[in-house]
Amino acid sequence: MNEADLAMARRKPRSLAISIAYRLMRAARFVFGAKFVLRFFLNVAWLAWRLAFELASDVLGRKFQTDARGIPEELLREFVSPGATVLDAGCGPGRWTRIAARYASRVTGVDTNADAIREALRETTETNVEYIAGNLVNVIGQRHFDVALLVHVLEHIEDVDSFLQMMARAADTLIIEVPNFEADALNAVRHQLGCRFYADADHVREYTPSILREQLMRNHLDIVREEQNRGSIIAVVRSHA
Repeated sequence: MNEADLAMARRKPRSLAISIAYRLMRAARFVFGAKFVLRFFLNVAWLAWRLAFELASDVLGRKFQTDARGIPEELLREFVSPGATVLDAGCGPGRWTRIAARYASRVTGVDTNADAIREALRETTETNVEYIAGNLVNVIGQRHFDVALLVHVLEHIEDVDSFLQMMARAADTLIIEVPNFEADALNAVRHQLGCRFYADADHVREYTPSILREQLMRNHLDIVREEQNRGSIIAVVRSHA
């Protein structure tokens, strides 16, 4: 999508629904107060976003999920050299496993969800890919990888320090992606007012660039690349311990 695609007329058609909504909001503010109405709309917007994201995945398919992630394929091309071995930790149905297979000599996707692994096997035709349904600890205890992908994994991990140290021993380079709490300006307001602000109910924490940076530094991981893209934070790191 380019600039011309996004161009539009300055004057927009009037919307009866929007006009009614503004009038109802002003009436509600008068009756219940601005803070009560703000909390209501923050929760409605949060719920609507979650439902819209799920439906977009159903309607548009896996391409939406891939496009919604922040890691660009160019970054994989840069950091996954020919002949490299790659671990996709928490690979799910294997979207990034298959993309990494275009550049690596061997890619191993690991997930505890056996249904996701079965789906990945059905979707994969690449011959340099293997999938393992099971515990990541058992896999990395036996092998070493050039690159490990941690795409929306850290926000689900309770003991993130132990996990990062384990992954740093298992792979020379870690490519990390986590959701960016600051991508939505209203998240800070939600947090302040005690509304739901998490992107997924299974998260144990949300991330800002500074939170991720501090975690990486205290675990002796050098940040080679840091970017923010599509609501996510991406970091490429290597251990200096």
